[in-house]
Amino acid sequence: MALSVVSAYFEGYINLYALPSIGLYFALYHCVLNTKQPIIRTILTTIFIIFSLVLAIHWLPGFNNLPIVINERITSDAIAFTLYANFDKAMAGLFLCAYFYSNKKPLKANSNKAGLLNVKQPILIVIATILATLITALMLGLVSFSPKVPDFWLAFIAINLLFTCVAEEALFRGLLQTKLSQIITPTRLALLAPIMTAAVFALAHFAGGVSYVLVSFIAGLGYGYIFYKTQRLEWAILCHWLVNVCHFFLFTYPMLSKI
Repeated sequence: MALSVVSAYFEGYINLYALPSIGLYFALYHCVLNTKQPIIRTILTTIFIIFSLVLAIHWLPGFNNLPIVINERITSDAIAFTLYANFDKAMAGLFLCAYFYSNKKPLKANSNKAGLLNVKQPILIVIATILATLITALMLGLVSFSPKVPDFWLAFIAINLLFTCVAEEALFRGLLQTKLSQIITPTRLALLAPIMTAAVFALAHFAGGVSYVLVSFIAGLGYGYIFYKTQRLEWAILCHWLVNVCHFFLFTYPMLSKI
């Protein structure tokens, strides 16, 4: 991360205004991990999560994120699309992941959820999530079948995985769903945590309209369920990324202009 900050500064993607914010974020993360008093730790954790959100939605000054595509129509019937390599969101995702793994309890070796070779069920969930999400979007008229390979495809799949999916899954599944699972202790109510997280995830996409919120909710259910079954953030990130990649290459991206 330190090397990234140095190189971003010399390349002009962050400036002097960003450096105090980055330093404060580093210090805050260190304090969250090392503070022993529960009350102070809770307060610092809350501030850390809020700070991460502010970074992810680009509210802090000093970040000159690299534009990849600006207001480009990938297909003639699509709305304009803009893509940035967001340094601030990537940094938030990295530290949210680090926080998640620093608090993750090791799974029992004999647990079905811990089996590294037991990938059949997660793969089925990934496939079901992709089909349910994209078929729903197709039925609602948000997208049409439109196979393509845009010239910036490699940048898209890298940025979408490492910047977008990592940050969003670390926040929604790694933090929110994990906290809700700790609060909702009865076994018969365990699925409430992924459902509630999916609802919050869907509402975060309200700018796309009601249909987009519904599609996001269905996708969120898949991401939440695979995390619930495996307890591995990697599967949720992979599922989210593959839905986005299939959407990008096979359907109108991001959606039809009439919407």
